[in-house]
Amino acid sequence: MINWPQLPDYGVYSVWPQEGIEAFHPEDRSKVEDWVPSEHIFERTEFDGEYYHVRIPNVITLRVKPILWLPVSFEGLRVGDQVEVLANNLQNDPMIATIIAMRYSTVRKVIEYSIEHLGMQIEKSFVASELVRLPGPLEPPE
Repeated sequence: MINWPQLPDYGVYSVWPQEGIEAFHPEDRSKVEDWVPSEHIFERTEFDGEYYHVRIPNVITLRVKPILWLPVSFEGLRVGDQVEVLANNLQNDPMIATIIAMRYSTVRKVIEYSIEHLGMQIEKSFVASELVRLPGPLEPPE
């Protein structure tokens, strides 16, 4: 019996699948370039018996057969979340920003977050300890 993972979970497709383009749903094959392989972190939301449904919220969705997946721990932050950047002993400029990308650094073994502030991407990448997620407009404060 196969022990399927608890969903949702998070991870990266860091290598091209052995099955090639056939590992992807036929309707999604044109979207795969630049996303697999990559360091982009995907959220697997469901399994329909043949394909995992993976996404980067508001960016891309794909259907992928069970292939090599490097799981990463969810840190409570997602693409599209509004965050406060902490000063971190004056190493950062404090600001309110939006997460625009999440990538897994295989060298540092951490998730690196790209953010934008006032419509401009910030050059530096951040780690979770430098960010505090702010409640969204439909979400009550905790």
